[in-house]
Amino acid sequence: MAESVVFGVMTAARRDIPGRDRLDEIVHLLRDPMRFLHVRFERYGRVFRTRFVYPCVFVVGEAANRTLMITRRAEFSFGQGYARTSVRRIFENSIMLQDGEEHRRMRAILKPAVGRLALKEAAFGVQEIWARNIDTALRDGADVYTLSQRTTFEVAANVLSGLELGRETDAVRPHFERLIEGVMSPIPFRVPFGRLDRALEARRVLERLLSPRVLEARRREPRGLVGQLAHHRDPDGTTLTVTEIVEHLLLLAWAGYDTTASSASWVLHVLAERPDWQERLRQELQSAEGPELMLAEGGRELPQLEWFLLELERLHPSAPFFPRVALEDVEVEGYLIEKGSLVFYTPYMSHRDPASFDHPDAFDPERWDPARAPRRATPAQLFGFGGGPRICLGKAFAKLQLRLAVHALVTRYRVHPDPTCRPKILGLPVHHPVGSRVRLERLASA
Repeated sequence: MAESVVFGVMTAARRDIPGRDRLDEIVHLLRDPMRFLHVRFERYGRVFRTRFVYPCVFVVGEAANRTLMITRRAEFSFGQGYARTSVRRIFENSIMLQDGEEHRRMRAILKPAVGRLALKEAAFGVQEIWARNIDTALRDGADVYTLSQRTTFEVAANVLSGLELGRETDAVRPHFERLIEGVMSPIPFRVPFGRLDRALEARRVLERLLSPRVLEARRREPRGLVGQLAHHRDPDGTTLTVTEIVEHLLLLAWAGYDTTASSASWVLHVLAERPDWQERLRQELQSAEGPELMLAEGGRELPQLEWFLLELERLHPSAPFFPRVALEDVEVEGYLIEKGSLVFYTPYMSHRDPASFDHPDAFDPERWDPARAPRRATPAQLFGFGGGPRICLGKAFAKLQLRLAVHALVTRYRVHPDPTCRPKILGLPVHHPVGSRVRLERLASA
């Protein structure tokens, strides 16, 4: 009987999944996640088994991603996937661990609070924070990831959580960093004085610091994320508890912090390496009419900026892979993934699949140009923010930050690489350049 190569349809073809789930696999994965993915993709193809704490299966490619997130999403659990990570210990009641009706209810609460109205409220504050920190970098020199972390933290703490810049954000940051260390720990087991222990204590401190903010927001007109959540009422009039709101604030701040810092660090790194794209973006942004274009989505008004950011998402997604759990037996390209299996889809490797992208390892923003049809890449091929009903709630906010960061850089400065640096790439817990420094030269017209 001919072997079937389809997704989600049970056939007679049930080959053993190639790969191995030996304990030493996790050592190779943690040592160099990018090389790990490339080697196993080349050796085994688009479906392979390995081990990441638990035995697991990796699936690669546009079709596999659509299967997990869109066409057969009901047969894969988002919540159970994250329940096998450190997220379960830090955000035990969060939307990250929910599926079905529970998830739909919580998403309906959170989506308006981080939606377009909240973005418009936040844009000026985000722009000011980026401009100020870039000016500081001009004076001090800048490691791209350090600058991006500091800036996105201030955005998360000030714009998302309502803390005052300076004393309040400085006091919160050490606790927030310990929280992040625990959430991003690849080993989801708690030991005394370990990363998870420190993260849970940091969470308790942050709850004490943020709870008065929520109570204060309930006494004012609803503005910003804190105000929107503080004034939310279910159809029966039920409000969210202060503890629930604080957990949402911490989760959204985490989601909007380290992953956006990763993306912003790639913005700085790539702009320094590509002066041709600096100049193209500078000309486009300087000729644009009005800062409100930074709020626009879809790239019609600023197409080259949109192509640039899409290409960064393709080549340099913040997280190399994400978890799901199979709720049923599901066949993927002739391989049976059994019920209960931990499954990872990988934006990093899928975005470098030659079946989807020509010259996939090359930085080529023009691949998104409609004039490239019929070989033009399309945003539907990207899964850096997930896809389907579980697409990242903070995607629009993250894209806003990146547009504002590019604007603050290229309209006032030329970005140069520091020739004394030899940057490397770190794959986990987030994908970013390490040891990449840039110099900023103020434009005469700025």
